[in-house]
Amino acid sequence: MKKISLDSKDRRIIDELLADSRKSSQTIGSTVGLSSPTVRERVRRLEDEGVIECFTIEVPSKMLGYSLEAIVRVEPLPGKLHIVEKILQDTPEITQCDTVTGDDCFIARMVLRDIQDLNRLLDPLHDKARTNTSIIKGTPVQRRRAPFADNE
Repeated sequence: MKKISLDSKDRRIIDELLADSRKSSQTIGSTVGLSSPTVRERVRRLEDEGVIECFTIEVPSKMLGYSLEAIVRVEPLPGKLHIVEKILQDTPEITQCDTVTGDDCFIARMVLRDIQDLNRLLDPLHDKARTNTSIIKGTPVQRRRAPFADNE
């Protein structure tokens, strides 16, 4: 993957959009010192180059009726990797899942209506994988952008 060169204006535009992707080009322009058309052109270029992949919203899981979140480490039993992966993909309460190195193959994040929901969600994995679950108590570091690689 090719590294894209970002100047300080691009970086500030990115940070403004991360804070609120609904900000107008005019508002961003006044903050970063560019005209509205220039901001729009830079955002379009950042999209074309793959620096900006999408504009999105966040819906807190609590607003959808989920009172808990959990992290589940999943180690498929021999020969069950693809079956386990499919179960994880087909479980809507799993909001994110990564393949990882180490003893576990998957680290999944899931939402739960209550603690009893955990059994219902893990039962399909019972004879196909070993799991280790941690209930999330808080999030001291919210999802954020990675630092710019050249530290400018």
